[in-house]
Amino acid sequence: MSANNHPLERLSSLIEERGLIVIDNVTRLPAYGEPYVYPHLVICLCHKGWARAEYDMTSVEFHSHDTAIIFPNHILKSREVSDDYEASLLVISAKFLKELSLLHPNHYRVEYHYHPTYHLADSQYECMNACFRLLASISRLEHPDRKDLLAEQMDMTARLVELFIRENGKMIIKKDTPVQQLLARFHGAIAEHFRESREVKFYAKQLCLSPKHFGTVVRQATGTGAGEWIAHYVIAQAKHLLRHRPDLSIQQVSLLLGFSEQTAFTRYFKANSGQTPKEYRETE
Repeated sequence: MSANNHPLERLSSLIEERGLIVIDNVTRLPAYGEPYVYPHLVICLCHKGWARAEYDMTSVEFHSHDTAIIFPNHILKSREVSDDYEASLLVISAKFLKELSLLHPNHYRVEYHYHPTYHLADSQYECMNACFRLLASISRLEHPDRKDLLAEQMDMTARLVELFIRENGKMIIKKDTPVQQLLARFHGAIAEHFRESREVKFYAKQLCLSPKHFGTVVRQATGTGAGEWIAHYVIAQAKHLLRHRPDLSIQQVSLLLGFSEQTAFTRYFKANSGQTPKEYRETE
């Protein structure tokens, strides 16, 4: 299965047009072994079975009655799913997410977490499933008040997600360790600034730490250097554009990723992937 056959690729224009959609009967994940960069906020609800993947280089598992929050512009690399896997996806475009956060700033406080899955009790799962069903129905409406209705119901859903995560002891601000909070902020900073800088010292400064201390903490906590985390994210973004945007030249891809010259992009890509961008694009 190629990544461009994934529901989020097939429905990308509809997601942008409608702002929010619900995709049911998802039984597969993006192409195995290929990193997939979600441009939208995706809230997943697993009905049955299980899935295994990497989220920003961290192994994650997704089981029946789990919910997962996949933040925009982060990396999912699929591994395998069970034969009975079935899930629903609540997909919110970046534009509509910004509108929602402006309308209801107090109810979108679930922060990025490097481990994105949370288990729901049976009653919590039923409640979330009901929210998905209602949002799906509203999303299909052809009515002038459709977006206002979606915003109100999505606000309720966001509040419930936050409530359930907190009840289950997983709210990052309240429960996680300072190191986990640092890693979460680091991942968020990469997604925001990777076009601006790929230097460890830049991210250390963003987090108010010395480069040496920052690098030591990241490596001790994850087993991977900060520079490797940054490179992994940049290369995943590059692979996504090279594979799924054939309309873009390699020079255009390099500019989109913040490289001043195509030669610099080529050197960086080969050093961190073993191939040139051209070789990767031509390899199916």
